[in-house]
Amino acid sequence: MLNGYAHQYKHLFTRNLFEIYFLLTFRALGFSMIGVFLPLYLYIELSFPFSSVIYYFIAMTLSFALGSYFSLNLITKFGAKHTIIWSYPLLLSGVALTLYLDNYPSLYLLASGLMGLSMGIFWIGFHIDVAVHSHKKSVGKESGTIHFSSILGAIAGPLLGGFILYYYSFTPLFFTALLMFIISVIPMLFSKELFVKTGFDFRSLFIKEHIKYFFGYFAQGVRSTVATVAWPIFIFSIFGSYVVLGEYAAFATFSIGILGYFAGSAMDHVKEKGILIRIAAPFESMLWVFRALISTTTGVFLVGLFGGITSLAIDVPLLAKTYTRAKKEQIAAFVFFRESSIRVGELTALLFLLFVVNLKASFFLAAASSLLYLLF
Repeated sequence: MLNGYAHQYKHLFTRNLFEIYFLLTFRALGFSMIGVFLPLYLYIELSFPFSSVIYYFIAMTLSFALGSYFSLNLITKFGAKHTIIWSYPLLLSGVALTLYLDNYPSLYLLASGLMGLSMGIFWIGFHIDVAVHSHKKSVGKESGTIHFSSILGAIAGPLLGGFILYYYSFTPLFFTALLMFIISVIPMLFSKELFVKTGFDFRSLFIKEHIKYFFGYFAQGVRSTVATVAWPIFIFSIFGSYVVLGEYAAFATFSIGILGYFAGSAMDHVKEKGILIRIAAPFESMLWVFRALISTTTGVFLVGLFGGITSLAIDVPLLAKTYTRAKKEQIAAFVFFRESSIRVGELTALLFLLFVVNLKASFFLAAASSLLYLLF
């Protein structure tokens, strides 16, 4: 009986893709353990001014962009997998330094800068690797599985993080996250290298066909930043508990986890993936408006549930379109264009928060940016 379905899932266990799914699962576990709590760690535990919290994430965004640029030469000379692996010492150093900011608060920009550099180097190598190995007929399934792999780790992370904070402190939380990061990269150490030419003319990025992609990635940057920085601080004022915050994050992730994979599989049979993005965009926008109006725990959980579904309907087809488009062009060039566009969105959201200093106002910014997906 099982053999009849084996061919549908054999892509999960091909050597290159298995490494990617394993890496994403444990990497997501590490990041989800600290991610939702990181703004609160800076703002509440360390009593950093709100502006310093924003500067922390601005430094991360700018260094992310810098790391993306540097990674292009690294990939050409040493390969995508080596580049991914070399991003980890920077990540581990940045996370460890963030943990000790209570003793060395003046180093907070260095800590975020190291993390940003590592992420910029990692994600360019990662997306180039996936774009090269993705299969045209199953790119939706593979995009969905990538999404699901991240979610698989992200489900347990917030719960585990919340309970560690309840019974212990941030120190064992950060050390556990560091361990997850180390485990995530182990299979990559034994894999074959992938060499890709990454030289390109920057003028090739500024073409008419890229406009809708720029605004789509820009909106992703705005949404992810508001969700990562402003939203956790806002809902903590409602929950007042790290454990409940962790439960919320796990619930919001679990509610869409399985759907992510099967949605990706279904998209392989949809020729025009842009229509799914356009349908979900107005609902995603409305949910960001609702976020500014809620004041109860039930409201937060409901928004988390439906917001996860609308985000899924946007992010999975957009990722599939990204890999398909990258294969039609110079892969490295389009991946770099994607990451740069997202960083512009992130920086816009952070500067908005820095000058407006209003969490709810940033939700309306995310709502407005979500309407840009209608361009697809």
